[in-house]
Amino acid sequence: MNKVTNERTVFNLQDYGVNRGLSFGHYRYNEVKPGLKAHRHDGALEICFCMKGQQYYKVGNHLYELNGNDIFVVPPDTLHSTGNFPEDKGELFWIQLLMDESNGKLCNLPKKQSRILLDSLTGKSEYIFKGAFQLKFTLEKLIFQLKEPSSPFKEMVINHLIVQLLLEIILLSQKVLPTSSSEKLAILDEYIMKNLHRIIYVDELAILLKMSTGYFKTWFKLKSGMPPKEHINRLRIEQAKVSLLRQNSVTKVAFDLGFSSSQYFATTFKKFTGHSPKTYISSAIGR
Repeated sequence: MNKVTNERTVFNLQDYGVNRGLSFGHYRYNEVKPGLKAHRHDGALEICFCMKGQQYYKVGNHLYELNGNDIFVVPPDTLHSTGNFPEDKGELFWIQLLMDESNGKLCNLPKKQSRILLDSLTGKSEYIFKGAFQLKFTLEKLIFQLKEPSSPFKEMVINHLIVQLLLEIILLSQKVLPTSSSEKLAILDEYIMKNLHRIIYVDELAILLKMSTGYFKTWFKLKSGMPPKEHINRLRIEQAKVSLLRQNSVTKVAFDLGFSSSQYFATTFKKFTGHSPKTYISSAIGR
C-alpha cells in the first residue's frame, strides 16, 4: 500500500513489478519530526539519500551524521534508529531492496548481475559517502513514474531507473576525491541549483571559491572532467527532464531555467539528450 501526504510519500515497489523491492520513499520536512524508533528490515538492504538538512542514524553502538548530499547504506537485518535525535527538517529519499534471490530477479536483471550490484552496495554499508546532484534528478523521475497509473511500460521504466540509480551509487562510492575538492564541488552544485533560473557566469563561480577565473577553469575541468559551462548546462538539462514531466510546457520550462528562448533551449536539450523536448515528453509518458 502506498502512503502519500504533503510531506511524506512511500511506495510499495512490489506493486510496480519490482520483485526484489520493498519500499521507496521521500520526505521533505519544514520542521523536525519524532525520531525513528529502533527497527530492522528483514533480509533487506536500505539506502538513504540525505539531500538537504541533517540526519542521524544509530546502527549498533555507532552514531552516523548525514548532511546534505550524503548517502548511507544500512545493511540487512540490522537494528537501526535515529538514536536520541529527531528526524530533522530537510529532504531525504530511501529505497529498500531484498537480498534473497528466491524473491525473484532484481529489476529483471540476470542473477549474476543482481548479485554484483547488491554485493557492491552491501560492501559500502555503514559508510557515508558523497552523492551528486544528478542523483536527485533520477530520484525525482522515479517518484514521478511511481505516481502515475501502473502499466507494463511504466514497470519497465521504473525498473530501469532503479538500476540506473544503483549503478550511480556504486560509481560514486568508488570515486575518491580529496575532501576539500569534494566539498568545493558540492558548494558549486548547490549554488548552481539555486540559480538555474538565470545566466550563471564562470567568473562568479570562481569568486565563490576564491580562485582566479583562469585557475578555476583549469581546476574544475581536472576535477569534473568537463568545462564549467558544460556542467551548468548538464544540470539545467537534467532539471529540464524533471520539469517537462510536471509542466508539459516547453516554453515555461525554458524560461524558468534561464534560457533566452525556447528554440535555444530545444537545441541545447537535443544536444545533451538526442531528443527534442516534445519527443522526450511523449516517450517518457509512453505515448
